[in-house]
Amino acid sequence: MTAHSTFRHLLALGRVKFLLYSPILYTVGAIIPTVSGGAIDASRFIHGVLFTWITHLMTHYSNEYYDLEPDRANTSPSPWTGGSRILVKGIMEPRHSLYIAYALTVVSIALALLMPTNSARLLGLAAIFFSWQYSAPPLKLEAVGMGEFTVTLVLNTLVPLLGYCLQSGGLRPHTLLLVLIPLGIIEYIRMMVMNMADWESDATTWKKTLVVRIGIENAVKVHGIGMIAAYLSLIPLYLAGVPGVVILALSTTAFMGLGYAWRLQRGAWKKKETMWIIPYVASTHNGLGGSAALIGMIILKPGFSFFALELFPLYLYLGGFLLLRALARRNRNQASPPPVGVTT
Repeated sequence: MTAHSTFRHLLALGRVKFLLYSPILYTVGAIIPTVSGGAIDASRFIHGVLFTWITHLMTHYSNEYYDLEPDRANTSPSPWTGGSRILVKGIMEPRHSLYIAYALTVVSIALALLMPTNSARLLGLAAIFFSWQYSAPPLKLEAVGMGEFTVTLVLNTLVPLLGYCLQSGGLRPHTLLLVLIPLGIIEYIRMMVMNMADWESDATTWKKTLVVRIGIENAVKVHGIGMIAAYLSLIPLYLAGVPGVVILALSTTAFMGLGYAWRLQRGAWKKKETMWIIPYVASTHNGLGGSAALIGMIILKPGFSFFALELFPLYLYLGGFLLLRALARRNRNQASPPPVGVTT
């Protein structure tokens, strides 16, 4: 393998496209102490983003190693589920993925310990612990039906609380933190969708996810209830004092979320070709939910600058989305057969 192909395979193994989401959720927390005025502390913001990315990436390499058996059992993966396929195809040795995860863990722990407050350090170390235990022994939380909870705990609770803590200097109650409730529900049911796509192959291995344990039909019902609950929760949030502009911003994603939830209720989960795309829709909806909450808070904040740090994850998400679309289009064109009569 050339250096270029090795690097490309390492990126694929790390599933870096999923790293577009975590800075959004981190910034949702980071902006809250500044919504009444003031700028985000740049050094603390960058410190937190680097920690979030390294920890997120560490989890991917760890999962690729520990999920190898379920990934091998999956004969119908999609670009969003079933792992990267790098280890399944034998392109790289499994131990290399584990070594990378170990190295990233060391960096992540160092970044956590260098944080300025004890509360931030504890949040960081907790995020590392639960990220590892998602698929790694001894807990293997995904295998006991707690994978969705673990992802929600780390990405939608600990990460935004870390952003908030780094900017505020500690963990103090704030009304805007309530937006983590609907965002957490959306993340939880989005992870259910990811596991719905793999439930048949997972059931043949040790990976007894929540979807496997309660059954696919019950999982679809829970998903529908969860989607409705996420948007109904905006009513008590508004009554509790969350500003209307944030509530309105979040509600703009309801059509997309309820739309794909309805497709699942109508039996979309029974069709492989549909479940090949719905995890992408669920992931996009999840990213847009966090983006909407962040945009609502940016509108609340006095003054506006296109160069403000709180806009960074939105630029990144938009740029990443457009890049992934362009790459997918290029791959489709390369895979298309030449027109009749045209030789290659």
